[in-house]
Amino acid sequence: MIYQLPKPKSRTMTHFSNDFSNMDEFDALAQSIAAKLQCEVCLISIVNSEALVAVGYCGEPPARDDRSFHLRDTVCGRTIKAGRPLRIANAQKDPELSALPAVGLMSIGAYLGVPVSVEGRGVVGAICAISTSARIWRDSEESYLIAVSDLVESKIERHLLRFEQKALSAALAENDAILTMLSHIKGKAMTVHNAAGDLVFANCAMRNDLQLDTLEMLSLQEIARTLVPETTQPDGVDVALPVPAQTALNVQVSAHRNGLTLAEWSRKPVK
Repeated sequence: MIYQLPKPKSRTMTHFSNDFSNMDEFDALAQSIAAKLQCEVCLISIVNSEALVAVGYCGEPPARDDRSFHLRDTVCGRTIKAGRPLRIANAQKDPELSALPAVGLMSIGAYLGVPVSVEGRGVVGAICAISTSARIWRDSEESYLIAVSDLVESKIERHLLRFEQKALSAALAENDAILTMLSHIKGKAMTVHNAAGDLVFANCAMRNDLQLDTLEMLSLQEIARTLVPETTQPDGVDVALPVPAQTALNVQVSAHRNGLTLAEWSRKPVK
């Protein structure tokens, strides 16, 4: 039988903004922007799924530990969607923007925002300057914020590179774990599954010795996902695949390590 281990934490890119290890660097940059533009609030924000996470923040509450906003509720969400700079002289007087929760929560008057883009990924966030009173933004102020966005984009790209390197290391560690497990078993029909029950490896004996056809090979993954008891059984478990009535398969877990499960398969006459 297949023993299903707890699912690992997601490493998908939709969660990369939670992994910023040094927000102080972005906070310091946000403070510099606020001082330069003489505004009360500055946010450097990154999209994380349906949320906008302020990796850099300067201003009054929301507090430092409350950096996440619903993307649809923010003015920066409009900047990100448009993919270009957005100047608002008075959000309180704008019939569309005044209804956004963030406008009331942060007392947004004037807003200046520019998108943050990463090559190959498109727009991933925004930088914005906020004044609590109405204000006409100058071209030079917009140009300054665009120049700062170039700096932020390079920092984000370096972070993403580090993230991808970690993901690659994790994948290599998984492959190493597979090879380590396979080194202890020879001449047996076996498969390796991850913690979700996905088939990540099947040796040639699965076809040659058990004579499985393509349909049967494809059905192994579904079988693995349905065999989820808490303990293994010494004699294994008989399973029914789309095979001739006179034969069946027996599956038995032989090892599980580093989130991976190795299963041995054999033909067994139907009783």
